[in-house]
Amino acid sequence: MKKLLNAHPALTLLLLFIAFFAVPFIFSFIGGYNPVVGYFSAVLLLLLTGLLYRWEGKSLSELGLNFKQGNIYFLPLGIIVGILFFCVLLFAQMLHNGIHIRFNKNADYTLIAGGIFILFQAVCIEELIFRGYCFKKAVDHAGIPKANLIFAFLFIVWHWIAFNAWGNYGLMLGLITTAFGHLLFSTALLRSGTLYFPIGIHLGNNWAEHYLFSASMEGPNARPSNGVLFILTGPDPRQDPSQFHVIIGYMITFICFLLFTWVIWKWPKKR
Repeated sequence: MKKLLNAHPALTLLLLFIAFFAVPFIFSFIGGYNPVVGYFSAVLLLLLTGLLYRWEGKSLSELGLNFKQGNIYFLPLGIIVGILFFCVLLFAQMLHNGIHIRFNKNADYTLIAGGIFILFQAVCIEELIFRGYCFKKAVDHAGIPKANLIFAFLFIVWHWIAFNAWGNYGLMLGLITTAFGHLLFSTALLRSGTLYFPIGIHLGNNWAEHYLFSASMEGPNARPSNGVLFILTGPDPRQDPSQFHVIIGYMITFICFLLFTWVIWKWPKKR
């Protein structure tokens, strides 16, 4: 593998990335999309990553995926950072859009806490594909800026496929924000030296988005789902916001991503 990467780095990484990319889609097609299939795909991706490093005479420690205390603590730290990031972004969007929060009296705390385990497999799949072996090798061969540009675009395409956004130009435009998500997660990996950190940030953000806060789709007087802690209510959805208002909303999201990325980049790099 090392010889192939040295001789044909672009072609080799492309084929490897396609293989990583295909794993969750193949098993979702066979077994349907559910957490059990997701965990199976995540384990298979981890084994594939370990095998590739083993062919090079290395181990998963190249991604900081070991049980050393200096690496493990980045997982809970990342979850806290991810939750904090989403809360800061939500607060900024609340001020911009006039969103209000109310406590969900019907909240099921067991279901909310269990959301961590439901989302964990999906986060691991994305991190192993987009910030794992292929990304690290792209950094080695092309440098950080080029590798980030390539994998940020691929991360956008992944979400276009996952959300079936093709042809829905509004949704496709909105999902461009995931490129800034890649920048945040890749910076967390490069500065900490372990994939646990971006996994934690990614997981904390997604959990906060799906289980801590959720928009009420039925109206403020309807009984909300018990799988969320806080219900978000906002302006009358029949009032379409202006293009300028939408652009400002995107700018707030970009600024929040860049702010947290900058803070992590200033983190003393782990040697």
